[in-house]
Amino acid sequence: MMKQLFFKFQNKKQLVLASLGTFLGLFFLFTSLHFLHKIYNYGENTEMLSKNTIVVQKKVKSGSLLGLSSSEFSNEEIEEIRSKPFVENCDPIRSNTFKVVLQIDDPLIPAFNSDIYVQSVKKGYLDVKTDRWDWDENSDILPIIMPRDFLMMMNNFLSASSIPQLSDNLVLDLKINLKIGTRNNRETIHARIVGFTNELSSILVPEEFLLWANQKYGEKDKEEISQLVVKSKDGQFGLLEKHLDEKELESKKSQLIIAKLKSALSVLLSIISIVSLLTVFLSILVLIQYLQLILTKNDYEIRTLLRLGHSSKMLIKVFMKYFVLLFSIVTLSALLAFLPAKYYLQEVFISNGISLEDSISYYLYAALFFVSTVFVFSIFMSTKRRILKTVNT
Repeated sequence: MMKQLFFKFQNKKQLVLASLGTFLGLFFLFTSLHFLHKIYNYGENTEMLSKNTIVVQKKVKSGSLLGLSSSEFSNEEIEEIRSKPFVENCDPIRSNTFKVVLQIDDPLIPAFNSDIYVQSVKKGYLDVKTDRWDWDENSDILPIIMPRDFLMMMNNFLSASSIPQLSDNLVLDLKINLKIGTRNNRETIHARIVGFTNELSSILVPEEFLLWANQKYGEKDKEEISQLVVKSKDGQFGLLEKHLDEKELESKKSQLIIAKLKSALSVLLSIISIVSLLTVFLSILVLIQYLQLILTKNDYEIRTLLRLGHSSKMLIKVFMKYFVLLFSIVTLSALLAFLPAKYYLQEVFISNGISLEDSISYYLYAALFFVSTVFVFSIFMSTKRRILKTVNT
């Protein structure tokens, strides 16, 4: 009864426009935030290097063969890269200066031995749990990260021997020994694979192990740094890439493409998210103005109901129920429109070689909670202020 009384003067055209604006704003906000989160986390579970991290080295020149130019990095060159405002951090990739032989001692596959090259980076650049990457001289097992190129070589060896190839899970269970040092000064280290990388062609070991082994078994007095690991700040990879070109440094094409893609799409989706959020807030303001207009037109009816003994809380409840129901319908419609849009865009990404996680991002739920809270609070305070003003006049 009260609903029919209060809303008989409503301007449905204004209501429809405000609702449509809210719907479009929420739809683009949900879509952009969902894919912003998925793009930001793209490749997180397939690569042991952390986000925005690449491996760089100097480009090979003809002068390098004649000894006219060096492929090594000096401390000054490392500090120069580290000091750039778009670089979060930069550190050398250390390499072994001793002989290393990998031996697989496992009944699953035949005897396998290979001379290998090991390297290390600081823990902060690796997406691996700290307790799985700890090592000291008293450790029984050495954790290692295996390059996928090496895994492919092993599987080719097994295939040639008419033995089934190894999956990632099976490789993680292999018993591996590393024989380090020379014949007269040799030690066997038991190792375990804890992950894989596409960005390095050498086996990664903890930095503590490499420093210890280089000091104990190393055959060179001076450490040679030919590769660096560089982590850029979010959304600033383009500046890093420009700097690499200027300094004639290079990285793997896959690293550059993924980093550029994530950087560009993140900026684009961030802009869409901000514009969508502003659209939602402007639509909420229009709804609040619409509410104020209805309250003004029903000033006489509100005064009459208050004199008849109806409480201000009950009148506030009538308006709140109407607008919360309206907002819920609009929000639910935006969510229902988001689902097929998500499926379609997911297929577009897959067709272009980008496989994103399928679950709905928690960014969407956070945005839904935030916008709903702002709307309900704004409508409540606006209604309460207007009705209490009517009571006191």
